[in-house]
Amino acid sequence: MVKKSSDQKMVWKHLFSSNRKLRFFPPHFWLRNPVISILKKVRKNTHPIAVVVFEVESFKHQIDQYGSEYIQEFKTDMRNLFKEAVCRSIDDHQILFLQQYWGDDVVLLVSLECENDVIGDIERYIATIHSHIMQQILVPTRDGGNEKYFQAGYMVLDTDESEELLQSFQDTYQKALAMAKKSGQTNYNQMVHEISSIIRNEQISLFSQPIINVEDRSVSAWEVLTRGPENSPYEHPLQLFSMARQTNQLYPLELIVIKKALDRMEGEESIFINITPLTVSHERFPNDVDRILSEAPSVDPSQLVFEITERESVHHYPQLKANLKALRKKGMRIALDDAGAGFANLNSISFVLPDIIKIDRSLISNINGNKLKESMLQGLLHIAKEADALVVAEGIETAAEAFVMERNGVHMVQGFFYARPRLIPTTV
Repeated sequence: MVKKSSDQKMVWKHLFSSNRKLRFFPPHFWLRNPVISILKKVRKNTHPIAVVVFEVESFKHQIDQYGSEYIQEFKTDMRNLFKEAVCRSIDDHQILFLQQYWGDDVVLLVSLECENDVIGDIERYIATIHSHIMQQILVPTRDGGNEKYFQAGYMVLDTDESEELLQSFQDTYQKALAMAKKSGQTNYNQMVHEISSIIRNEQISLFSQPIINVEDRSVSAWEVLTRGPENSPYEHPLQLFSMARQTNQLYPLELIVIKKALDRMEGEESIFINITPLTVSHERFPNDVDRILSEAPSVDPSQLVFEITERESVHHYPQLKANLKALRKKGMRIALDDAGAGFANLNSISFVLPDIIKIDRSLISNINGNKLKESMLQGLLHIAKEADALVVAEGIETAAEAFVMERNGVHMVQGFFYARPRLIPTTV
């Protein structure tokens, strides 16, 4: 049951301090909607913006349990509870607003600092917020466990200049709300159908970007990048993969990416394919990769590099470790992505023992003239040497950055300075 005092009142109040910087608006606006002014500022933000909806409607039966006289008190305490949890989970400058936008749901608009693992960042925030809230409140289930306090859904906001921003926000909010409500909702079922159709009809486009050998300037490999159906809500890979993940269809989608990449592969260079740890740790993954490879006899398994992010949470370590061993036994290699990004956990290197370490562009950007960044680069190069791994530096955009890579003995480089991603033709 909910924590309560001897007089049956909910007692999570008085546990939190207010955050003046945090914008938490009431659900209704009498004079003007302050969300619009914030959305206008959002358009100037170069970082991805996520709309996260926390659906707390399932908690209504708890309100009923304590009577209508406590409803307003409950809502006030719920608001403070979310404010405290969000402030403890996300840096203040990233929080654009937190509010009850329409009904009983709570909406968070958050700026994401890293573009490489947006989905992972959002899910980590949600998990942390949930953890903080559950420290203050208990909702027991019949079997003695703890009920979830809320369900969450999320979408990345389209801030394109061609879109009407408030309408874009409302559309994004509705989709995120549908994700939070999950089954039984028309919008959610529609999205499940749309993602299923994309997978069934293999409606994805693949782009490739070269990875350059620093020593002789030759192309060593190609990284495969995915886009959803053109001019659809799923064209951007963040929307495509976040929707697939929230509709439990991430695994079949990532298998389609591998299949189409191998179908179109030619030449002797390696290809890097981004795969989530969730997929790599799937119990059928090694066998499914074998099946796909059997349908592409011209591809040598040693050409295949699975690129997994260092920032992604991994829950099934034993299965992941077994699958990595099985893949390596067949000659495939593992690259660890996003090394050096934010506060990423470098312990992943000791666990995954990658063949290749890809250094995140946040470390590479403007590294020329920044001694601290160059020292961090040298540290990662030292770690890679100890792990017997090659190093790829991502996001090279200037000749000065390229020179720093060459000076420090980075093995391979990638970025707009060398080449932008190009569409892989449908027919080879």
